[in-house]
Amino acid sequence: MTPGIKQIALVADLHGNLPATLTLDQDLKARGIDDIYCLGDIVGKGPSSAETFDWAFSRCKVLVQGNWDSGIGFKQFPNDAFYYGQLGPDRLKKLREMPLEHSMTLSGRKIRLLHGRPVMRELLPPSAPPERLSRLFDPDYQAVAYADIHRQGLRMVENRGLLINTGAVGNGLSLTMVQYAILTGSETDGSAPFDVTFVTLPYDRDQAVRDTEAVNGRLPNWELFRRELLTGEYSRNGNQVSKKS
Repeated sequence: MTPGIKQIALVADLHGNLPATLTLDQDLKARGIDDIYCLGDIVGKGPSSAETFDWAFSRCKVLVQGNWDSGIGFKQFPNDAFYYGQLGPDRLKKLREMPLEHSMTLSGRKIRLLHGRPVMRELLPPSAPPERLSRLFDPDYQAVAYADIHRQGLRMVENRGLLINTGAVGNGLSLTMVQYAILTGSETDGSAPFDVTFVTLPYDRDQAVRDTEAVNGRLPNWELFRRELLTGEYSRNGNQVSKKS
């Protein structure tokens, strides 16, 4: 790596999937990543939220709150008692205290980092019309990185800047692999190159399915999460989508 150049991994949507998180960890170590920033939804959906929480809080330099982190941390949904018991009061407190977003500068670009919801009220895929996406760059960002939709994406939003979606580590949709992004650039040299790399990794999905099946009857909507792991197709109904994804 060129002196002064850093590699920052953007990871998100671990969703209690421990096999996927362990595969991610191995890849980050092999690449010699300098810093790990987590863009939220470290808990929920999957069976191993305590483990993915502990990984994120021990390995990530920056963490921002996702909609699942907020919903579970503030105990917004009675059906999520499984997660409350698994995580315990100290972890729930940390979920509540996570910031909603973070700003950084890399190679002269001011970058906004957020999960998506709860900062935004709706899902915003990178294919959304420019007028819906441009507000993400207010007031003066040149790049925005977010997660939430579980699919990687890169787009130049006209007259605003670069939009980056990390994809999901533990609940990848369309592509049932570990998904994350790497930003490469300089924290001090505004003229240095700025690179975005998307990473996809196979992982032990069969083990993730077995982990999910082992807590059926206790894990909320376990069969829907199992189906998403196997098919990469979103399985929640409209009522559930309005709460979280």
